[in-house]
Amino acid sequence: MNAGEAASDFVCLVTGVELPCAAEEAFAFVTNPARWSRWHPATVAVRGVPDRPLALGETVVETIGAAGRRFEATWTVHACEPPRRWVIETTSAEGDARIEYQLEPGAGGCRFTRLLWFRSHRAPWRWLDRNLTRWLLARQSRRALDNLQRLLSAR
Repeated sequence: MNAGEAASDFVCLVTGVELPCAAEEAFAFVTNPARWSRWHPATVAVRGVPDRPLALGETVVETIGAAGRRFEATWTVHACEPPRRWVIETTSAEGDARIEYQLEPGAGGCRFTRLLWFRSHRAPWRWLDRNLTRWLLARQSRRALDNLQRLLSAR
């Protein structure tokens, strides 16, 4: 989401979960695209990444399966503030998206919050962003965070 773009053009989803590990451990896990397919159901595959967290300016190509579509997106890291904040953005043929991870230390672990802003480029998806697509992505995001909590609890 560039500074000149109206936030109202984007749909925002916010999901969160308590994780049973330190923010540093959670940050290292969620910002490593090589591990995304282990917890996020939208990640079909990633390529062109090392098995480590991505730093500011680095990119990853992800094959995404979401809301009935399958496509590739190249994500670029726009903010990296370990262990509390990480932001990636993409523009693909399907649309634009920004994902922000926020981590806050807590008793017995940390709070992980995932913010997703998205907008489709073409009809009919553009018309469905605020209702059907939002609902589908909200369900998928909830599953992702439940998966993440299970994975990090088993460590």
